[in-house]
Amino acid sequence: MIVVDGLRVAAGGSVILDGVGLTVPPGRMLGLVGPNGAGKTTLLRTIAGLNRPSRGRVVLEGRPVHDLRPRVLARRIAYLPQETALAFPFTAYQVTLMGRHPHLGRFAVEGEADHTAAERAMVATGTTHLADRGMATLSGGERQLVLLAKALAQDAPVLLADEPVSALDLRHQLAVLRLLRACADAGRTVLVVLHDLNLAARYCTELALLAGGRVLATGAPAHVLTPEYLGEAYAVRAAVRRDDVTDSLIVTALETM
Repeated sequence: MIVVDGLRVAAGGSVILDGVGLTVPPGRMLGLVGPNGAGKTTLLRTIAGLNRPSRGRVVLEGRPVHDLRPRVLARRIAYLPQETALAFPFTAYQVTLMGRHPHLGRFAVEGEADHTAAERAMVATGTTHLADRGMATLSGGERQLVLLAKALAQDAPVLLADEPVSALDLRHQLAVLRLLRACADAGRTVLVVLHDLNLAARYCTELALLAGGRVLATGAPAHVLTPEYLGEAYAVRAAVRRDDVTDSLIVTALETM
């Protein structure tokens, strides 16, 4: 379980998050939604232990995240950022295998179980055909899928993903979100930043709507995605209806306010 309690994060003299509180139990897929600059990425990075809050704390399984050693934390939380720069010409398989590093000793090399985990992650993400390709030769969408495979190979009980479908086509968007939802259904705690509200409503068990560094609403998509909350967060007039085919909510932005 992840508990975010009274979180305040400031940078460059500006308050990015203020008084944020969330509780995400295992087996849930929480979608972080909200306008640009709402603090979604900062919140995800703080949960991952990469940002230190000026107030409040993030608790993982009863222990503050920022009290855990990096290797211990990496065994518990896998973090997929929006972008990752690689300084060396690694292949897609080598990058995926890097997800196993938190499980290795200081001078240990990957064993059979580590290679099996990496191969399983590449199968799950549909990237086995890219295994021998250099990361620099891949498209943005292909790199995104390989980095997701790396996060899956990490085999952590918590998976944080920042806009994991932003560079993907329609087919791969659906495949990735189905995969993340399957991780949650299998017992992992999944937090994902999404800009597409319709995909968020379809695949996430719960949503947290952020605006101005605060949480406006949390809960089931039907509770969060209302014209009133959307108007307050995005400054748009929106229509919300239930789709007859997917039985999930559809949000249509009508005009700015």
